[in-house]
Amino acid sequence: MTARTEAPAQVPRVPRSWTLVNFLPSDFREDSLKNLEPAPFPAGVFKVENSSRPASLTSREIHAVFPFDQLLLSADALFPGGGALEAEAQVKTENGWSPWFSFGRFEPGAAHSSVKDQENPFGRMDVDILKLKEKAASFRYRLTLTASGGKAPVLRLAAASYTDSSAAYSADYAVEKPADFKPLKLAVPRYSQMMQQVNYSGDICSPVSMAMAFSSLGLKSSPLETAAAVLDSCENIYGNWFFNTAHAGSRGLYAFLTRLNSLEEARAFLAAGAPVVASVTFGPDELKNAPLKKTKGHLLAIIGFDARGNVITNDPAAPDEKTVERVYNRAEFAAAWLKNKYGTAYVLAKDLNKFLAVRSRSAEFYSMPPADAGERAKLIESQLLANERVELLEVSGAWARGRALEQRSLAADGKTLVPYEGWLKLEELAFSLPLLPTAVVASKTAAAGGADFSLGVKLRVIGPAGAGARVLLGDGQTAVLPKKHLNLLPQTAKPEILRGKILDTARFFLGDKYYWGGRSAWGIDCSGLVNLAYRAWGLDLPRNADDQFSASKSVPRESLKPADLIFSADAAKPSRITHVMLYAGGGRLIEATGDSNSVREISFAEKFGADFKKAKNGMTSGGKKIFFRRAIN
Repeated sequence: MTARTEAPAQVPRVPRSWTLVNFLPSDFREDSLKNLEPAPFPAGVFKVENSSRPASLTSREIHAVFPFDQLLLSADALFPGGGALEAEAQVKTENGWSPWFSFGRFEPGAAHSSVKDQENPFGRMDVDILKLKEKAASFRYRLTLTASGGKAPVLRLAAASYTDSSAAYSADYAVEKPADFKPLKLAVPRYSQMMQQVNYSGDICSPVSMAMAFSSLGLKSSPLETAAAVLDSCENIYGNWFFNTAHAGSRGLYAFLTRLNSLEEARAFLAAGAPVVASVTFGPDELKNAPLKKTKGHLLAIIGFDARGNVITNDPAAPDEKTVERVYNRAEFAAAWLKNKYGTAYVLAKDLNKFLAVRSRSAEFYSMPPADAGERAKLIESQLLANERVELLEVSGAWARGRALEQRSLAADGKTLVPYEGWLKLEELAFSLPLLPTAVVASKTAAAGGADFSLGVKLRVIGPAGAGARVLLGDGQTAVLPKKHLNLLPQTAKPEILRGKILDTARFFLGDKYYWGGRSAWGIDCSGLVNLAYRAWGLDLPRNADDQFSASKSVPRESLKPADLIFSADAAKPSRITHVMLYAGGGRLIEATGDSNSVREISFAEKFGADFKKAKNGMTSGGKKIFFRRAIN
């Protein structure tokens, strides 16, 4: 393994848009509820308690990542017996709180209606976009559910996306491809709106794109059925964004409005099997190969990216189904979507399980949920750091089983590294947009905004802040950290410099108490120490000692360099690696060990009772089989 040497990602000063998605029970713990009771997650979050009365959820005050002047809302609810869903928002500026703005009333099987003539000194509703006259720093949303037929509606999701329309568009960031870019393509059927035998075929790009996405996710819905289900009766349009996503939610999908800032964010959703329906605007010759010469607003389905990174779409404006699939130049499409429409899109998914990250400063990760604190040592597998990505596999009461996507372990075949699996508290997870990190905490701890960050926490820098850097957390919060606490990613230092930095980082823990299963600044075990010391410098090793052994290569003792690895196993079971240490140079090593119940730096001779200068790879000493390995080229 070696450090990546390409230039660090170009990051805009701040994103132009940010999306908040609430769908886990803990996302709503500070919100105000009326006539709602918990629903069995993941079937829902809340259900109407008394179906004869309206129910409402009013969010806490949500502080924005940056001041904004446009706001979108979306929400998902199930209506087993019919009912209605209304979404409202109010914003807070220097002049206080605005009145409530309505995004409309969605009523499955009936006429949906937006609300006309909503304007006041704070701003106005432009059908499905709240446009403000001055920027706001925070907002609240309110959802009102009513039932019909005596069966209780179930709320599943609430989302908000806000934009600073004055922020500069960064074309380089929008189209940038990572070093590990891979093409992909979803299997999505092709529907042409122009082939629909109705006189309004030119107006139904949104529901036709939705119908294509539905089919790819296993739902049957024809273009015209979908169009009838999303019609805004007040405006007589089929493209009301709130009604389109609410309809998808009523069909049992997770659907939300978002505004993305790069094509790579879209590719991450597609990689998880979630189609993206994008809104574009372009003039003559600005989007070559398009069936439309120009448009002030058009929706299409993004279904993939080719080997060059160009965007594969199903464009419903094509004259027939054979020509629906269109490939658009990466930069031209980014301009039409991300620049002109702020990346406005619907994301549809069967679940959001792959879009989670740890919200707490660290989370204990168990082989199974412990019954009490006394079972910790028996069941602990690892720790996950703040912002670390997790894929949800199962929910059992207050516990979630997941894959730790940034911690790898050998699969049963003994060859393939796969994400570690285990259990953590469900409340420790939050929705997280798929943004690549651009920095990692390189101090043992860093404090900002009342939060503590451990060594190894990966973050996205969104701009300078005096002597520090403003970083974005997975749950939409921000913090300002002094630059001295951060290393930029990808790391470009030469291997010989990295080696010294890795050892300096490991020495942060000298004298600390050994903590079985620990992998954070607040507790560390042997492989956790190695994992974090490398991670802080842009090098990702597997979690466990035996997996670190498999991911490294054998070197003779006389070729050992500082920050190489020394492994040991019981002499009676030489194939089972049980301990890993960092070679510190000069015949010394750094280890977190239960032998002394501490992190320490000692000589090889003290550890193993043998002369380091005579040591051989695979030797046995002090009842241990000893191996010398390298993870840095």
